[in-house]
Amino acid sequence: MVGAEVIYGMQKAVKAYEKSGMVQIITDTAVQSLIQDEEGKVIGVEVKNLKGDDNSPTKLMAPNVVLATGGFAADRRNGSYLAKYRPELLKMPATAGEFSTGDGITLATALGAGTIDMDKVQIHPTGWVDPNDPNNPSKTLAAELMRGVGGVLINNDGKRFCNELGTRAYVTDKMLSHDPHYAENKVWDESRDIPTFSLVLSSSAAEDGKKHVDHYTHKGLLTRFEGVSALANWMDINEKQVRSTLQQYQSDAEAGVDAWGKTSFRGVPQRTLDTEVFYAGTVTPVLHYCMGGITIDTEANVLSQNGTAIPGLHAVGEVSGGVHGNNRLGGNSLLECTVYGSIVGKKIPVKTRAKASSFGEVEEKSIARKRRDVTRIQLAEHSSKEDCWVAIEGIVYDLTDFAEEHPAGAESIHELGGQDGTEAFLAIHNIGIMDDFDDVVVGPLVD
Repeated sequence: MVGAEVIYGMQKAVKAYEKSGMVQIITDTAVQSLIQDEEGKVIGVEVKNLKGDDNSPTKLMAPNVVLATGGFAADRRNGSYLAKYRPELLKMPATAGEFSTGDGITLATALGAGTIDMDKVQIHPTGWVDPNDPNNPSKTLAAELMRGVGGVLINNDGKRFCNELGTRAYVTDKMLSHDPHYAENKVWDESRDIPTFSLVLSSSAAEDGKKHVDHYTHKGLLTRFEGVSALANWMDINEKQVRSTLQQYQSDAEAGVDAWGKTSFRGVPQRTLDTEVFYAGTVTPVLHYCMGGITIDTEANVLSQNGTAIPGLHAVGEVSGGVHGNNRLGGNSLLECTVYGSIVGKKIPVKTRAKASSFGEVEEKSIARKRRDVTRIQLAEHSSKEDCWVAIEGIVYDLTDFAEEHPAGAESIHELGGQDGTEAFLAIHNIGIMDDFDDVVVGPLVD
């Protein structure tokens, strides 16, 4: 998957840069405030160590500070930016991680930075509802690819209701319009339950999106069904209605257009629905991106409320606002990070570091490890967060320390602890990534 590969590639580059002594990575540390000199230039940050006995404030000085802290879609507390600007969306789940609380915006506005488009919050139409944890406010994104390869959206009446290939705003509007109040006012009533829908793929669509399908199936978000009867039973909808909907879709595909103007039909179910294999899961609209944030100029300098640049302070990514207008196009957040990240990276000079500071100093890990054969019974003994081994393509890795560094979070590593994680791994990554994990190889997995 693109995101996983991009993030891992960046992480690898940053770690190599760290080893050169020109950058220091400090984790479990919260920035409390930005430091300015008498002339108003930002010259550092005051931080607090979140772990350990000494959590007294510490000052880290630097000629430039770059904010890259993300948006605020996951913060539902009283007084949060979401509560202030879009209170009707407080109960809507989000794809954003727990970090998405607008901290960078707060740091900047404390110095008089301006904000823009704070009420512009993107709702993505398809976040997976985990059947084992349906009320969790954090959702896994059901990528557009799922609809691009032929997935169809079906409501609780067993009917399609939109062109699945429409924009995020269009599909979301069609979903939320199932609620009478929203349909009339185009404003969500926070007292209402967020509607859910079925995302259904045929066997050919699933094969076309195999990596994603394998990943979502492994996570329990997609389920395989043999025949339309099993699918309808899972949906808890009359089989006759589901069959009629799918048959109409087949007819629309042959005609080349449907009632909502859809003209591209990939992954259409095979003619005999009773022998077709379906993959289906439940989806719901989710908060996905904040278009609003700190005001910046074309050089990513943070601007004050009067429009002048705050010297020494820069912002990139979702923490900044005004880049995407009312609603961001899919894929453009990575582009934004790349463009503005490059602009800031190129304009800020980096001095050679003689020695890392003692604060949070990074220790070099030993690259020497004696390898040995590992049986499946032995592998299973290392399944805890404190001792996490995972087998991938016949090789056992000790991922205990890496888990916390994993871009997708430690949980996805921990849930594979003590097991063969090859299938789950290959659904996301290419095996070449593991070439950089030689220092944590335990040994080959043997039967």
